[in-house]
Amino acid sequence: MSGRFEWREVSTEYRDVLVSARGDELRWVINRESIHDRITGKTLTRSIIRHPGVCVIVPELPDGRILLVRQFRYPIGAALWELPAGTLDAREEAGRVIATETPQAAAARELLEETGYEAAQLEKLAEWHAMPGGNDLRVHLFVARGLTAREQDLDDGEAIDEVRAFAPGELEAMIGRGEICDAKTLVGLFQCLARRPGGVRLT
Repeated sequence: MSGRFEWREVSTEYRDVLVSARGDELRWVINRESIHDRITGKTLTRSIIRHPGVCVIVPELPDGRILLVRQFRYPIGAALWELPAGTLDAREEAGRVIATETPQAAAARELLEETGYEAAQLEKLAEWHAMPGGNDLRVHLFVARGLTAREQDLDDGEAIDEVRAFAPGELEAMIGRGEICDAKTLVGLFQCLARRPGGVRLT
């Protein structure tokens, strides 16, 4: 199918760069891309977000409880219960954003930064496209076990005011009541909870 389309022109309209203790971090770019359809003969233009990918982590304690973070999200002006997550380090190349670290390395880093826990084991459970109609962001999901408490190290502007452990039944009830409404967290929890005996039971 991809052979049907030819990218003829790419212009970058915006680069999102985060200034952090690790230096300037390229997070994503917004392009205007002209794409020629070899079958119809037409050329269309789309605004596309080019992204290096995101890791999402399900931190699981020995008793089966799962850690969530309570994080304020500026675009919606509200705090949400979420699984810890973060963007892979990246560089720009020919109008695309290329990851410069593995999803597993990013998961280990983001888990420690956001929750203050270090994992002895990270197991990849799944990956998916978040919103392929407008961006190429790919989400990598890990479950983290063998957690050791270290020290939280938030980026400037990162507003996480609580890290709390929830039992699977509590999470199912929260999902059922609409108290967990972040898409990556919902997918991550469903992926993890569905693997348990009895699967997911929303109440």
